[in-house]
Amino acid sequence: MDWELSLFNIAIVIVFYESFHAYLYYKSKEVRKEGKISVRVLDINEENAVTLNSIFFRNTIVFLSNKIDEKILTHEEGHTKQFNYIYAFLIAVAALLPVSTLLAIPAILVGKYLLWKMERDADLYAYSKYNIKYESVAERPKSKIDRIKAWVFDSHPPDYIRKEDKYYEKKNSLIKLLLKDLFS
Repeated sequence: MDWELSLFNIAIVIVFYESFHAYLYYKSKEVRKEGKISVRVLDINEENAVTLNSIFFRNTIVFLSNKIDEKILTHEEGHTKQFNYIYAFLIAVAALLPVSTLLAIPAILVGKYLLWKMERDADLYAYSKYNIKYESVAERPKSKIDRIKAWVFDSHPPDYIRKEDKYYEKKNSLIKLLLKDLFS
């Protein structure tokens, strides 16, 4: 009985993930092609982009405004080169959740780490290939609580971390950067 629930959960994850990517793909229009990468625009006036890296929708970058920022493009290009750990993780959690709901707690932590890792890897790609670092005017919060919030409530490491040189040194792991930020 649990395997049927697992298959149902997996199907739900795939349908929702692919549907979201299909929505972004079909609502946007292609404005240019760079090799295998399709650059599309869905003008909802948000200065950001999303990389479609799923089973049916791959190698597509959708900008959420008419302005195509080359720095954002290089970061998103890095995502097109990655294995989609989050998608695989969601499928694995969907399959295992019926076995034990206690898996949900560590799954949240693992999922958060995978998001940070994928985002950092895309930042490192943009830096190593194009020498582009993330730019921000964000200042490091003085309060530890505010720093914890900055790490927890964003899919990327905090902006004040991403703009620093030590973030682009591979020897500095994400966990090391997190602990140093919280305890210094």
